[in-house]
Amino acid sequence: MKGVPTPRLFAKRRSPNFVANFVDAFVENGARSHSIRERRPTKFRTKFGEVGFGIGLTLGWLRWPVSKFALSAVLLVLTGCTTTTTRPAKIGTLPAPQAEARLVELKLQLPAPTKPSATLTPIVVSGNLAFVSGHISRRPDNTLITGRLGEDLDMAAGKEAARQAGLAILSTLRNELGSLDRVKRVVKVLGFVNAVPGFKDQPAVINGCSELFLDLFGRERGLGARSAIGAGSLPLNVAVEIEGIFEIE
Repeated sequence: MKGVPTPRLFAKRRSPNFVANFVDAFVENGARSHSIRERRPTKFRTKFGEVGFGIGLTLGWLRWPVSKFALSAVLLVLTGCTTTTTRPAKIGTLPAPQAEARLVELKLQLPAPTKPSATLTPIVVSGNLAFVSGHISRRPDNTLITGRLGEDLDMAAGKEAARQAGLAILSTLRNELGSLDRVKRVVKVLGFVNAVPGFKDQPAVINGCSELFLDLFGRERGLGARSAIGAGSLPLNVAVEIEGIFEIE
């Protein structure tokens, strides 16, 4: 019919060799689709444009005597090919490590949980939040870590006191919840540091507790809001007292 272009594959043969003509058309069509994809890389994609272009170019250069049957098999394989893209997982979508397993891995030893008294309860659970009362710095043998930063204790001793207070908080949480795996995230940490006037490194001292929570829960769940406050004195002259709020499951 006039006005209707003849497909390149069935156009007038340039040689009596069918395979040679097909290879020429395959190379030409592959090159055309390759150039189109360079101009519009997302709209004009084919299943075997890249592969077809490469194989067609190779066959055209070698002029191998490929039979019609073998060529049909190649095309069937190519038409079944699909392109897949592997995308990296987004940050935060991977499952977080379980706190109980991490506790064993870090070889952390929790002290005995704080016992309630007539005027104090160590933890209150309301809805999906756990409010933990102030926990003071105690050694693993339950003796108190006392003294003032800048006078009796240095920075390393202050951070260790904050870490021990953090372990006491974890012990209370575990005793109330049954498992630290129920802690969904740290919401807020409030730390008090017994220090001399003019002491300015309260945040660095409370880092001992914050770093413990980060090691145990990971950054996404273990990093919460925080305040670090200097105090002229604390109960029983302890070095650190820390309280916290936790979201739970």
